[in-house]
Amino acid sequence: MGYDVIIAGASFAGLAVASQLRGRVLVVEPYPIGEHQTSACATPLSVAEQLGLMDSVLGVQRRLVIHTRTSKIVVDLSGHPYCTFDYKKFCRGMAHGVSAEILHARVLGREGKRLVTTRGPFEGELFVDASGWRAVLAERKAAFLPCQRFLSFGIETVAPKAGDELGFWFDPEVLPRGFAWDFPIDLGNRIGLASYVENHRLKPPLDLFLNRWGLPRGETHGGYFPAMLPRPLSGDLFLVGDSAGQCLPLTGEGIRPAIYFGQACGAIIQRVLSGELTPEAGRQAYESFVGRHQRLYRALRFAQNLGVRLPATLTAFLLAVACAGPFLSYILPRYTAFAGVKNPHACDLGLFGINAPRDSTGP
Repeated sequence: MGYDVIIAGASFAGLAVASQLRGRVLVVEPYPIGEHQTSACATPLSVAEQLGLMDSVLGVQRRLVIHTRTSKIVVDLSGHPYCTFDYKKFCRGMAHGVSAEILHARVLGREGKRLVTTRGPFEGELFVDASGWRAVLAERKAAFLPCQRFLSFGIETVAPKAGDELGFWFDPEVLPRGFAWDFPIDLGNRIGLASYVENHRLKPPLDLFLNRWGLPRGETHGGYFPAMLPRPLSGDLFLVGDSAGQCLPLTGEGIRPAIYFGQACGAIIQRVLSGELTPEAGRQAYESFVGRHQRLYRALRFAQNLGVRLPATLTAFLLAVACAGPFLSYILPRYTAFAGVKNPHACDLGLFGINAPRDSTGP
């Protein structure tokens, strides 16, 4: 028997797509759910609240401290708090409400309507690639080679302790053309670096950064995170999350967009399964929905490019201006309102402002 939908990948994006589907759905993931963490696992507290995953939260941060070479900027997040969370609990919580088969196997490729895996071939009608930056079904070469300058790379370790507040460092003495972070959790801190220029040799600068607090580097995790929002389709394939380059530029935030676009993609595919949309109309609806968010991505990309190219003192000045009262009161609510994650049991296209084209409904 074939499947209505086959999804490659069972992290934030893949599980968000599956949460909207009510058919014969197969999710293929090489690791147990919640294993093989690559994310820093920090997101607005509202995401955990909407998904009913507050039991995964390790800490809530209501202040953000931005460090530059010449200044320290404090941002009040009390109206828009962030949280750090346990990756395993969060993913398993998302998977708990999913009515799909989960197959632990590695994807080897796709041959038309057949997905080839290490556990054998599986037939499907619609396919979603939520496998991460490698885009195993679309192939990284096809998906990202034209846009390699948009590939950032980050690594992170868990340290016994450092700061008590959400911290970011935009300081070329820490890392040229990138940033560092310090995210408090219950028994320590997640400390990491991210390079905007596809620099994957980050362990030496991470060691230097940890030395500021006399902390050793433990095990690290991380990887590439593309941020460019290209076309979210590859032929008849839906792309979601990192495979679609949906991380936000400048901040590198990827969890919220992955879940948001994943929920929208799943809601559209469900209308295809219900016969309200043809598969082609569904792909057009998804592409149109993603395209409506280009303005924010371009603005953040512009800010990221300024930070890479401008002198450190000018970058610090611009950050201070952006975090000043009048500007911050405009920027912060709009940034945090983007990609509003929905309750997974109440999602439909109306919540995303998606309407089916009049002339393209299915039978």
